[in-house]
Amino acid sequence: MNFEKTHLCRLPCCYAVSPLTLDGRQKYLLATDDTGPCYCIDAQTLDCEKVWEGPGGTMSIVPIPGTNGAFLASQKFLPGFSALHARIVRMSREGGRWQERLWMELPYVHRFDLLRRGDQYYFLGCILSTTQQEQAEWSKPGTLVAAPIGADFAPPAALETIAVGMSRNHGYCRVEREDCSEAYTACDQGVFRVVPPQAPGQAWTVEQLLNAAASDVAVCDLDGDGQEELAVIEPFHGDAFVIYKKDGGQYREIYRYPTPVSFLHAIWGGRLCGENVFLAGCRELDQELFLVRWTQEGPKEQIIERGFGPSNVAVLGDGETDYILTANRQSGEGALFTVCREGTK
Repeated sequence: MNFEKTHLCRLPCCYAVSPLTLDGRQKYLLATDDTGPCYCIDAQTLDCEKVWEGPGGTMSIVPIPGTNGAFLASQKFLPGFSALHARIVRMSREGGRWQERLWMELPYVHRFDLLRRGDQYYFLGCILSTTQQEQAEWSKPGTLVAAPIGADFAPPAALETIAVGMSRNHGYCRVEREDCSEAYTACDQGVFRVVPPQAPGQAWTVEQLLNAAASDVAVCDLDGDGQEELAVIEPFHGDAFVIYKKDGGQYREIYRYPTPVSFLHAIWGGRLCGENVFLAGCRELDQELFLVRWTQEGPKEQIIERGFGPSNVAVLGDGETDYILTANRQSGEGALFTVCREGTK
């Protein structure tokens, strides 16, 4: 694959990324995890608009389905895991300006999402720690909290705790199935698959897939055999990128990134320019962004760039020309890679 980079913005501690559709136009959202702004960038003109000035501390951005560019975003989860006052806000574009409304106060919410089961949507929140202190205490394990939400996506009146004992509950990815969304979470106790109930009031499915301490996870059928593999960063903010394949009901390791890396953080799995791949990125040492694809010899890595230190990535496109939206935290940059098959442009 060929990768052509476009610089989008300067943003110290650029962390959260998300595509967004507003007024029929493709936009890119980028926000800092430190004190500071969120930007909305037009995909065609690259015009950069400030969504908010602060407070920052944004870990997750989630577009609200069926709306014209409205989205939920976390705030006040600041560096050093200072997140007792973390909250989720609802942003919408009204009268030519971005309007912010408090959606929920939720201490130590690191990742969150809107999952669907049929026509019903659910909120899922991944709580990093249950401490009541200003800084995270790893002796106070995190939880998963959830609730059904209405068609207007108003905040739920109450949250149900669906899993406990999740120390450093950090990693998250969503996988869309035909009938529902599934979530995969990662913590010191391993990797878990989380499925919404068939109807509000029924039980959630929380299934442990791995028991190795994990920081982040992605899912993809890398070898194309119809069965998805797990890519896992081990342990918390760790130095191992490992791919697992299911074998006889258990997951076994089939690949480990061969080059020394440190502070792995960015991770994604899915289809990129017609190939099933995993993406991953590091915030220390060479600070590389790389992909892993399947070849006749097994998994094979390719470096996309070095020296920028990505925290998170998002992928969008049409399968012929795809794009990787990248939050380069260590270099303070939002960037976009145009990805084409070799021999095309």
